[in-house]
Amino acid sequence: MSDAVALRPSRSLPLGAVLILIPLALAIAGLAIRYAAYSTVAQDASLAKFAEGMCQWDCAWYIKLSETGYDPFPIPTMINAGNWAFFPLYPILVAVVRTLTGLETIVAATGLSIVFCIASARVAWPLLGKGLRAYTLFSAYLLAGPFSIWFTTFYTEVLFLFLTICVFVALQKRQFLLAGLFAALLSATRIVGVFIVFAILIEIWRAHRGAGGTWRDFVPAVLRRPDLLLALFVAPLGLFGYMAYLHFHIGDALAFSHVQRAWSRPTGNPAVFVWNALTSFPKEGWVPTPSQQLAVATLAGYALAIALLVRRQYAMGVYALICLTLPLFAGMASMLRFTAALAPIPLMLTRLLATYRWLFAVSLIVLLAAGYLATIGWLTGYLSLV
Repeated sequence: MSDAVALRPSRSLPLGAVLILIPLALAIAGLAIRYAAYSTVAQDASLAKFAEGMCQWDCAWYIKLSETGYDPFPIPTMINAGNWAFFPLYPILVAVVRTLTGLETIVAATGLSIVFCIASARVAWPLLGKGLRAYTLFSAYLLAGPFSIWFTTFYTEVLFLFLTICVFVALQKRQFLLAGLFAALLSATRIVGVFIVFAILIEIWRAHRGAGGTWRDFVPAVLRRPDLLLALFVAPLGLFGYMAYLHFHIGDALAFSHVQRAWSRPTGNPAVFVWNALTSFPKEGWVPTPSQQLAVATLAGYALAIALLVRRQYAMGVYALICLTLPLFAGMASMLRFTAALAPIPLMLTRLLATYRWLFAVSLIVLLAAGYLATIGWLTGYLSLV
């Protein structure tokens, strides 16, 4: 190396700063993109009403839950649907932020959601292979892409994704008890979060196998490790705590499931639901119907879950398959949202899209453009986004 090169001052930022600046820049870009779409659609658009304007569909349920708590039974307004279907952790966190800051509920929720998006990207760095292209795409996916409409308002998707990432990072580091603690919080965020206990079990088995263990001595080996047992037993405590609350509050520990009848959610064969949606062709034109879009999103999720298994990321792959399949027993509703917020899916997707520079560049442009179009669809009631 020449003296000139050796003495040349480095212009590169520290990696830690880069990993914060990338999602921060995309957070600002995402706000600008969504506000541009909002100002196009809303009749009385203003910055003051922006957060409220982005609050659509279930967002209103979360605001009420955060402000007034869970409904009693019977519900005072005598409607046929209570808010017990919505899990408590995120509404509680938003209520804490609102109390500490004095902000309106939706403003507090929006700010907290963006913070969780940035934190999700940063924590996911090791799961993205420590590649800046994948990291940038994942940050764009969360903060400025088409699904940022859920991640940056008052929906539980962002907390669900963040805690899922925390579990898998802890498992990657073989910190099983920490993974169990994050899993407990996850199970208080959404019902399918409780099934991450299987991912923890898979990684415990892989660690046992890597140490030369066999099937025969697996159970005795786990029984000799209190930290492993505690990780498995702690993981579902969030769900159990919510069930206990519902039991004492309204007398039905499974109210979060029973209340689904109020939304006329059918139960049936997932494969039949997917096939019926996939063959629901438009009556005119060539644009796929919302049902077809939901079916394609679901099948794409399955394809990415299988890709995880092929790459021997068994814990992520199995967990993704479980979380994709269970909601399908109740039909196709919200499957695009469920798929998009299932952390292993975007983690795998962005790693694949970051393989080549040209593909990375095209993907980034598509994500940002889709962020604008999806926001318009969100504000105008496009059904596949519900």
